[in-house]
Amino acid sequence: MDIEINSKTSFWAYVKARIFPTDYLVLFYGAFLLLIALFFGNRIEEGSNFLTLDFGVLMILSVCIYFERRDYHSQIYWIHVWIPILTLALFYTQSTIFDNLIFPHTFDPLLQRWDKTVFGVALNTKLAPLAKSSFIDETMHGFYFFYYFMLFVPGLIMMLKRHPLVFEMIFTIAVMAYLHYIFFMLFPADGPIDYHSQLFGKGSIFIPLMNLIYQTSGQQGGGAFPSTHVSTVVVVMLFTAKFRRKSLWLTFPVTVGIIIATVYCSYHYAIDALAGIVSGSLCYFLGRYIYSHWKHPSELPVE
Repeated sequence: MDIEINSKTSFWAYVKARIFPTDYLVLFYGAFLLLIALFFGNRIEEGSNFLTLDFGVLMILSVCIYFERRDYHSQIYWIHVWIPILTLALFYTQSTIFDNLIFPHTFDPLLQRWDKTVFGVALNTKLAPLAKSSFIDETMHGFYFFYYFMLFVPGLIMMLKRHPLVFEMIFTIAVMAYLHYIFFMLFPADGPIDYHSQLFGKGSIFIPLMNLIYQTSGQQGGGAFPSTHVSTVVVVMLFTAKFRRKSLWLTFPVTVGIIIATVYCSYHYAIDALAGIVSGSLCYFLGRYIYSHWKHPSELPVE
C-alpha cells in the first residue's frame, strides 16, 4: 500500500484504497441500527447498550480501514476481514429485538398455517417425540452448534491458503444476513422456540451448550422466517464447493444435518428451514453477482 495522505492525495482516495466492499455493508447496516437505537431505543431495555455497541463497531471498523496495510501478519488486517462475521450475532439480536417497531404482533399464526399446508403436520413438535432418543437429541443439537464452525472454519482455511474466494464469501454472507435482518423487522416471527423446553430435558453436552448460548446472547425468539442458520450454511456450502469440490463430502452432510436440526430442536418451523434454503441459494447468486461487478482494490494481503 503506497497511498499516503499528502497534498496530492485526497482523504477519500486514501480511504478508498483501503476499504473492502463488505465494509460498506457493515457501515451502512451498523449506522442503520444505531439510528434505530437512537430514536427508538427508549422503547426497549437494551436500547442504550445497543447504541454504545453499534457506535463501537463503527469506530473499530473505521480504525481498521484507516490503518489497513494488507499485512497478513497484522492483527488489524485479520480483524478487518472478519468483523462482518464477528458482528453477525450482535446485529441479529438487535434486529430481532427491534422486530416489533412496525407491527406489534408476530406472524407466527400465518407461518403455522403455511407449515401445516406444506408439510401436513408441525414437524418441530413431532420429530423428537418420534425419535425418543437422548442420543439423537444430543446429536441434533450438536449439528445445530456446528453452525458456528461453518461460519468460521471454511473461511479460515481459505485465508490460510491466501484464496480470494474468502472475501467474496464474507461479502455474500453479509448481503444475505442484512437482507434477512431487515425482513425480520418487516415480518416479525418468533418461531417455535418456546416448545424447546417442553421437548428436551437438560441434556449432557450440546443441549445445555445451546441453552447457554441462547440465554447469554438474548436470542429468545425472533427472526424465524427465513432461517438464517439455514441460509448461512447453504451459502457457505456453495462457496466451499467452489473452493474445493471434494469438500462437499463433508460440508453437504453437515449442512443437511444443520437444516434438519433447526426443525428437530424446535428452533424453527419446517417452513422456515425451507424458506432458508431458497433465500440462501438466491443470496448466493445475488452476492456473487454484486461482488463480481464491484470494482475495488484487491483484499488479499501484500506479500
